Amino acid sequence: MLKLIKQRLVWGLVLMTAVGGWLSNSQTAQAASSKADEVKAAYVMDAKTGQVVYAQNADQQLPIASLSKLMTLYLVERAIERGQIKWTDTVPIKKNVRKMATSATLSVMPMPAKENFTVKELFAATLVGSSNSGAIALGEYVAGSNAKFIKLMNQQAAHWHLDASFISASGLDNTDLTNYNLKLKGTSEQGQNLVSARAVTIIAQHLINDYPEVIDVANQRSVKIHKYTVPTSVEILKGEKSYDPRVPVDGLKTGYTNQAGACLVATYQQNGRRMIATTLGGAWQFTANNNLRLMLKTTERYQSVVPKEINYQIPGTTTKVRLVTKRNTTMWANSKQPLTQTKIALWPLHRTEPNYVAANTAVLKVRLTDPLSGTTQEVVYRTPEALTMLGPLQWATTPAKRTVTTPTGAYAFAK
Repeated sequence: MLKLIKQRLVWGLVLMTAVGGWLSNSQTAQAASSKADEVKAAYVMDAKTGQVVYAQNADQQLPIASLSKLMTLYLVERAIERGQIKWTDTVPIKKNVRKMATSATLSVMPMPAKENFTVKELFAATLVGSSNSGAIALGEYVAGSNAKFIKLMNQQAAHWHLDASFISASGLDNTDLTNYNLKLKGTSEQGQNLVSARAVTIIAQHLINDYPEVIDVANQRSVKIHKYTVPTSVEILKGEKSYDPRVPVDGLKTGYTNQAGACLVATYQQNGRRMIATTLGGAWQFTANNNLRLMLKTTERYQSVVPKEINYQIPGTTTKVRLVTKRNTTMWANSKQPLTQTKIALWPLHRTEPNYVAANTAVLKVRLTDPLSGTTQEVVYRTPEALTMLGPLQWATTPAKRTVTTPTGAYAFAK
């Protein structure tokens, strides 16, 4: 297994021990790291802006187990929004799905034939308790059959341009689904959902942004459905045994199978902003995700990184000009590994003739690169009004003996 970035994260404080061995490809680093911090992939995102603040092996398709239910729940919410189904509808449940609900290892709530369940009840059981039979029953109700619903899952993933392949509404793999006649035709005996860390985080982003009430459902230690108490699988909520008050969460979803390992999507607030942290293929259920969030809490700040207005010296001249961009660029930046800035000149300077620049001309591009996530953002600076350089290049590089006012009354390049 890969580890979470040793060479980037050997930064003191409380995380020196907890995170010091993360994500190195070397054999030595793998041997030295804590088993609790092992993961195959990780991804942390600002839910509103989509800015990625951390990425490890983000685009490899991996088994995600019950994190798959986030797509299922999104499609249920969408069907309700479109008026196709209602929260109060009674969901028909097939015999094979009710049979799954009797399994001591695959079920959190029985579904006896004499009892009926609403969409709202099964939604809560699926999100809070990770009910496999609930997820499958909901999918069949939305689309008409298990196979049709899985087709919807893959269509939605394709619409969002995600690295994802679904064969199951619940996240169970075919070694379990076969026993309940739920194996999708044409899939292998060991078949399972394969989704990247980036993709499952984006699914969660759509779910909580489009349907923010989901957080209220997820942030419950248990839900009562009929006579059954369904406990949360997210045992890092406040009051649960693995809760860490330094990095409190308010949802969202766990996943585990033998093939997938421990998977978690955690939602939380940092600097007043909604964040999503995903870890896949962990050795332990919560530790790596907790430590990653703690590391980011101590090192990431949401702040202004480039100003709205700058005085820019035109390359090859001694002339400075005022440039503006639409707004102050505010984003997450790491105090230990700050954003790198690359300046790219966009406006060509004429060397043998006068230089004129119209208002709103792009003159400079600043490329911001985040070393922790590998992502970039570009800010373009433009002229706020028309500018004129009065002569050839040598005019611009020779200080003028007097002040010159341009016909437009704007700034002049010549000094």
